[in-house]
Amino acid sequence: MVSTSEYRPIRSESPRGERAGAEEHELEEKPQDSEDGVNPSDRLLPAAELSEDEWQDVPLLGVKLSRRSAWIVFALGVLAMVLTGALVILIRMYMRNRAGDDTPRGFRRPSSEYVLGLDWDYEAPPQVREYYWTIQEIDANPDGIFRPMLTVNGLFPGELIRCNEGDTIVVNVENRGINATAIHFHGIYQNGTNHMDGVPGVTQCAIAPGGRFRYEFTVAGQAGTYFYHAHQATQALDGLMGPLIVHARDEPQTQEMPYASDRVVLVQDWYYDLSSGLLRKKLSPGYEGAPAPDGALINGANKVDCSLYPERQCDSSTAAFASLDLAPNANHRLRVINVGALAWFELTVDEHRSLPIVEIDGTNISPAPESSIIVAPGQRYSVVLSTNQSSSPDSYWLRARMMKHCFGENVAPDEGFQEVKAIVRYSPPTSPSAPLLPSTNPNGNHAVECKDMNTQTTYTPVPPLPAPASADHSYHLRLSVEIGSYRLERGKLNASSYRPDLASPTLHRVLAGLSSGNASYLAPGPNTLAFDPATELVISHSGPEVVDVVLQNFDEGNHPFHLHGHKFFVLGAGHGYFPGYESLGLRPEGKGLLDAGNDTVVANPARRDVATVEGFGWTLIRFVADNPGVWLFHCHLAWHSESGMAMQFVSRLDMLGNWTLPEANARLCEVPVEELTKGAAPEDSVWYDS
Repeated sequence: MVSTSEYRPIRSESPRGERAGAEEHELEEKPQDSEDGVNPSDRLLPAAELSEDEWQDVPLLGVKLSRRSAWIVFALGVLAMVLTGALVILIRMYMRNRAGDDTPRGFRRPSSEYVLGLDWDYEAPPQVREYYWTIQEIDANPDGIFRPMLTVNGLFPGELIRCNEGDTIVVNVENRGINATAIHFHGIYQNGTNHMDGVPGVTQCAIAPGGRFRYEFTVAGQAGTYFYHAHQATQALDGLMGPLIVHARDEPQTQEMPYASDRVVLVQDWYYDLSSGLLRKKLSPGYEGAPAPDGALINGANKVDCSLYPERQCDSSTAAFASLDLAPNANHRLRVINVGALAWFELTVDEHRSLPIVEIDGTNISPAPESSIIVAPGQRYSVVLSTNQSSSPDSYWLRARMMKHCFGENVAPDEGFQEVKAIVRYSPPTSPSAPLLPSTNPNGNHAVECKDMNTQTTYTPVPPLPAPASADHSYHLRLSVEIGSYRLERGKLNASSYRPDLASPTLHRVLAGLSSGNASYLAPGPNTLAFDPATELVISHSGPEVVDVVLQNFDEGNHPFHLHGHKFFVLGAGHGYFPGYESLGLRPEGKGLLDAGNDTVVANPARRDVATVEGFGWTLIRFVADNPGVWLFHCHLAWHSESGMAMQFVSRLDMLGNWTLPEANARLCEVPVEELTKGAAPEDSVWYDS
């Protein structure tokens, strides 16, 4: 057992940024005179009508033509226009077909880019790994249905970021989209670089259309499976996301189940309409629940039957199921990441009933035997798949099934659209006549409970790390979805429904207030002096303090909560009302152990950054608030977060007073507010007069 005093505060220097910007230039076309000195506008014919005989003598391009010749020229002109139009259509069809090729020339990212070669240099000296991203919009058909998308460098899904612990990541972003954007690196601590956390209204102003920004941070004190995604409203749903893998320097030696290959498996629900339109609909008066997904993808791929979508533009001839080519008779690590908006997924592999879990949210665990895994949005699980089947098929379906029990009433996708499949193919095949597509059947029973897997009982983190035995603070948060004025359904934490100030981020206000000596920003605990708790619930701490959060769900739906900048300890979870600390072996408000000889609850609890509160249930988490900055804490169901189910923690006020906002971050806020809010959720006030 480790006491609170044994947790040393994280040291951090004042953040520094580098100048980054973009100049915009407009080209203006000016009318020019023709070679004969006459302005083209002076060549306009008078409006007077001509007789039939006069029409025969009208010069055409300087040549006097007969009536018959004029009609021939006219017909040829029409024919040329038709042929030109047909050529344009053929070119577009060709470009779309070419986009279906699994090559860098199309929009589909090659699946090989998500295979992590084991020849990686895990012991390389710390280095800078730099990426150049152009955020651009395309019209593409990942599963056959065409829809507008937001991409990194025109490819979907996003580029793999891969590094070692201790490396510095640099991402140069140019925003060529029509909306403002920002990139959040999900699960990364950002120790000392809170201004790089990528959350509009919290740590930065968004990158306006046409703007540029340079993200730079060092990945220290953590390893495992993470991802990045857009954090301006629901933009991530439109395609702007990708995996981020951090290798520990001793990773090959510390794996309890060695593996022959390592790869990323992204699962996500998928919508055929732009998320901005869906979000506006979801936030409008009288709307209850959340938009139902239209389908799902694995590594950005699926293949639908176009005949089922007569109202949509569809071409699935270039679409395909994702495939995983695995050597037989070997172990293979699959890093499963749920990058979706709403759906929980249960993942299975036909005829492979053993999927031991070896990692949860960047924390290694002793192999935990499971036959399937359940992944909520924002969560990550690594499993080890053994290709040890000796039956005749060499290919099997990997199935990711959206759990309809986790959707609200009338929200679940239609039957038949709830499952997405990928091909697990033994390669080279053990049978010379292996089929192109698997013919295997599902394993059987499905999970029906929308809650995290056995986090408290069977998952043992390695190496072990005890939680602090006593908490300095305990906060109780009531989660609810309520219908208020103007029939607006909003997510709430206690009485607060979060609305970000996109033109004046919280971090900017806190640093400015502390530097000017504004004492209201020094208020500990829930700060109602510097912030309006109706729209910004902010809890502040000074010094490294241990914080408990009791999440009590008064809603029938589940809520996977994500804390930025930290991993937390999951001390307990259950159905119904929180039974009290005593039921867990702790003193009231978490002030130590009831029995000093029984430290089971804090000995080595699960550590993660996304934990779920089941419907009408509770979850108790504990974290050490030692990472300086402003950190968002929110439901990772996109529709709930954007409807207000979020709050902020301010940590290490004693250190923030010495920080200076980097100039590059400040410049992001200098553009008109109309540019910063493009693509953001509409203000509630837009409905007041509607």
